Amino acid sequence: MRPVSSAPRGFTLIELLVVMVIIGIATAFVMPRLGSTLFSDQLKATSRHLIGLVSEASQEAVRKQSVILLRIDMEHNRVWLVEAAGERKAGEENDGNDGRHGQRLSVPGSVRIVDVSSLYGGKRSRGITDISFSKMGYVDKTFIHLHDNDGRSMTIMLSPFIGTIRVADSYVGLSDEKTPF
Repeated sequence: MRPVSSAPRGFTLIELLVVMVIIGIATAFVMPRLGSTLFSDQLKATSRHLIGLVSEASQEAVRKQSVILLRIDMEHNRVWLVEAAGERKAGEENDGNDGRHGQRLSVPGSVRIVDVSSLYGGKRSRGITDISFSKMGYVDKTFIHLHDNDGRSMTIMLSPFIGTIRVADSYVGLSDEKTPF
């Protein structure tokens, strides 16, 4: 004969259902906040789009074997690509769109481009400035600084020759010791 055990061997269906309901309620409260943080962070979204434009500029310079400019209008918060004047190949015509081609980026109102700093071009914080990509896709060491309405800053760092783009969640100057390259 086997001894009869009075200890429970598992959970009842009711206990499992109660736990599932509690998890469901907790998830219902957490997910909207998590989703809005992940998908509506305009500063990070703008930096991702800007990084895409930088990559496109470098690739297009190599593909076309001409100097490509990443033109940044800090007054109107717009960014677009331009083929450098005088670098157009014979037989090509201006398409009448003010030199704009490829991707364009309109920076959201909650984010602004604070300044652009480069080793040879200095620091520019007003008007229109260009970042030049050579025929080989190279760019000067350049930092693009973004700022949002919540007081957060972000720095997009373009490194010369190796084509690496780094992002810092703060304002990083060209001469800062924490600059990674």
